[in-house]
Order: sequence, then structure tokens, then C-alpha cells
Amino acid sequence: MSWWPLRDGDGFWAVALHEDVLAVSRDVAAFSSRGGVVSYEDLPAEQADARRTMLEEDPPRHTALRALVNRDFLPRQVARREVALRRLVADTIDRAATGAPLDAVATVARQIPIRLLCGILGVPGEAADDLVRWGNELIGQDDPEYGPPLPAAERARWRDLPFGHPSSLRVFELARSLRRERLARPRDDVLTRMAIMEAGGRRLSGAEFDRYFLMLVVAGNETTRHAISAGLLALAEHPDQWDLLRRPGAAAAAAEEVLRWSTPINFHRRTATRDVELRGRRIRRGDKLGMYYASANRDERVFDHPPTFDVTRRRNDHLTFGKAGPHFCLGASLARLELRLLLEELAARVGGVELAGPVRRLRSNHINGLKELPLRLS
Repeated sequence: MSWWPLRDGDGFWAVALHEDVLAVSRDVAAFSSRGGVVSYEDLPAEQADARRTMLEEDPPRHTALRALVNRDFLPRQVARREVALRRLVADTIDRAATGAPLDAVATVARQIPIRLLCGILGVPGEAADDLVRWGNELIGQDDPEYGPPLPAAERARWRDLPFGHPSSLRVFELARSLRRERLARPRDDVLTRMAIMEAGGRRLSGAEFDRYFLMLVVAGNETTRHAISAGLLALAEHPDQWDLLRRPGAAAAAAEEVLRWSTPINFHRRTATRDVELRGRRIRRGDKLGMYYASANRDERVFDHPPTFDVTRRRNDHLTFGKAGPHFCLGASLARLELRLLLEELAARVGGVELAGPVRRLRSNHINGLKELPLRLS
């Protein structure tokens, strides 16, 4: 663990070892999410509250918010979607596996998570492409391809929006329309529960609903999409692993290795609520810490030969979903199912995975993602 200074004279502790990331994840009393989780910038309290989603909450508020939708993402509920999801995955692969060069991000990785998520939430399928585009603009705003940097005047105008970006307004517009529908005509879906159930003794306000919806559609889509892309790239670059994947029953362990190998979220931030010692270092109240999952997932104390992509890996205690504490990824079971079915159907339907051109990566210090992945699926 080491201290990294920032340009403004501030700094943060980089928490890189598996054991230490677990310790910070578990101790939510000492390490708070309310200071922010995706940036080391300290926002004024009013601005931080205006942007706040469940990710930037601590228990008990975090617990109450999570309870609104938790049942829909439990393993037994997710398992009920396997038949429909397998059909979606198989159809997606069949359309892509022509042997001609294709962008696997656009034709495979982008299609599966967002369409499944829309079905779970109760979002019309025709909104899927818009949600992907808006998510790109929010998550990838440091990448010039998703738009030039906002000038200072524009940044000030949108400062109270999540990610400080106007694309949040487009997501909010859709959220408000869906909320009005659910209040008028409730259904048995996630959006209805978000609209009518109480969290901590009261219903979500309109603004809280907007931010919750944005968090679900962005976090639920972006991370799994990038894991799928990275997994396809790894199989193309490691043909020996492709051969191993085609063995019966290999997909479950392979999915876990893809999650470890890809680590779509590089880090999450916490803020110390009190003086505390970690790894022999004195962490002072107010200090910022970055939990670096990409490093923890390659800790040689935990993983055998961590730089090696090994779809048969059995000792695979990765932290891609956070693993410990109340912030364990809500969609972990869903992501695992998506990846396992993708790998099973690939092995059954595709003869080979080959690179067909240069890979283009997302410019981001938070997300480990691919923008374009030229492949041939034969």
C-alpha cells in the first residue's frame, strides 16, 4: 500500500493487495462510500448529494435502497431466466458467426447485457441502443471519441448531474416516463417495485428514482459488456485456452477466469471516517483510498501464475464483484450466468475465434474496456 499525490496537493492511498482490498471492503464503518466511489475529486456536500446513487451510500440507507430490487438479482431468480437468456445468446452468436470480420463489441458484447437488463427492469427493448449510447457518453467521457471535453461553463451548468454530464438528463427523461407508467399501471417488475415500495420508511422521490435507474442501467450494462469483450479477446489471443474451453463442463470455471482476467472496474474509492491502521500505515480521518481490483486479482499470494489466462483455474478467489461487504455487486449472479452461457454457446456453435484487426481500448482510468474488437467467428 502506498500514498499517491494528486496535482492539487491532495492524494490517496492505493490499496493493491487482495487481503487489504477485502479488509477495506468489509469495514464500511471505517471506510465510507459517501465521499464518492469513481473519482478522487471531493465535491461540495450539496453537489455530492445531488449526484448520489446507491453506490455512494453507506448502511443503513444503502441496505434499504438495495432491498428494493435485491430479490430480482438473487441466484434463484436469475436461474429462472436461463432458458430465455440462452436463446438470446445463441441467436446473437449465430448472427455473428459468419466467418467474416466483425466488431465483436458491437455485435456480441453490447447486445447481450443490455437486452437482458431491459427485460429484467421492464424497459422497452427499443430503448436498448439509446441506453448503450448514453452509458458510453457518461462512462467514457474522458475518451475523445465520445465527445469533446465539456468547456468550463458547461461543466458548471451540469455539475449537479451524475458524472457531471448532460447525457444523464436523457436517462432521466426515460426514467420519468417509465415511473409515471408504473404508478398508473403497476406491473410485476423491478421498475414497479422501485416506484411504489418504501425504502427506509418512504418511497423514492422522483430525483432518487432517476438516479437509481441510471445506476442500474449503466452499472448493469457496462461492466458485463466489457467482461465479455475482454473474454473474447483473451480466447482469440490464447488458442490453447479455446481448445480447453471446448471440453464438457469447462464453461463455469472459464467464466470465473474471464471475470478475473478482465476486471472491468479498475478501482473503487473509499474515504476513511476515522484514524485507522492498515498494512502498518496510519490512515487518517478524511484520507481517500483506492481499492485496485485489477491488482488484487493478480496477487501472487492468492493466485497461481496470475499473469496467465487459464480457463481451467480452480483457485480463483477474484474480487471483480467486490466479494465482501454490503457493496458486493448486485448483478454478480446475472453476470456469471451471462458469461457461462456465452462460453457454452460459443464452444458449441463456433469453430474458432480469431483476431481480424487492431483492438481499440476505452480511454478511462476507472473502466477497463474495449471500444472495438475485430474478430472472425468461424
